[in-house]
Amino acid sequence: MNITRTTTVVSVSLPPPLVRQLDALRKKAGKSRSSIVASLIKRYAMEKQWKQLRSWGEETAKKFHITSEDDIARILDAS
Repeated sequence: MNITRTTTVVSVSLPPPLVRQLDALRKKAGKSRSSIVASLIKRYAMEKQWKQLRSWGEETAKKFHITSEDDIARILDAS
């Protein structure tokens, strides 16, 4: 029987204080270290995407002189 692995083993080095924090998070959540680290990476990636989206929105708002929801309605009504 051939069992296919669905994960990849990654080794990281962490300072002892971070390991203690990781273990405290793991214990409180009832999850593995791997699960906690995976969740943190996903959250970090999502935050980066939201920052990029917000930046794009701010640039677009400046370009079209949008300062309120009324301005959005004005632009939509004009199209």
